[in-house]
Amino acid sequence: MRGIGWDEVREWFDPVGNGSAPDIAVADTTLDDWQALLGLIRAEGWRAEYEFGDERFGVPVSAADLFVPDPEGWLRSLWVWPEPDIELIFRVWTPEVIVGDVSLHELQGQERLDDFCGILRRLGQRLGKRVEMYAEGCYDAYPPMLAYEVTQDRVVFLAGPWRS
Repeated sequence: MRGIGWDEVREWFDPVGNGSAPDIAVADTTLDDWQALLGLIRAEGWRAEYEFGDERFGVPVSAADLFVPDPEGWLRSLWVWPEPDIELIFRVWTPEVIVGDVSLHELQGQERLDDFCGILRRLGQRLGKRVEMYAEGCYDAYPPMLAYEVTQDRVVFLAGPWRS
């Protein structure tokens, strides 16, 4: 099964011209899906940290601990390094959506693209859900540029040729 070729996405993955941190999203999630994400992090041995306010901690065992009530309204993030040089930052806003960012600076070239698609695939397989990637700041505003498709068990490029 052919993967996505770097030449297909090169223009879309330009961190200077397109924003450097596209959005990754899994819609219609529950606390169980967040728990599955934590389980994937542990099973894969991915380095990860939980940021609450201005402090970082180890990743909680229970996904419910990510969402404890906070009257101060601190920002929360789950920082994950599936590869030493690929960092995903999941924003812990609500159990109903898993949304995060990845740096396009870390995804340059075919090898990095293949690694990233493998990460999306493992996430999608674990959750049994579609994992989408949007241009930076475009989650829920424009169609995704690529997605892990559960029924095909692969990542597909959706955006098509670049138009200036």
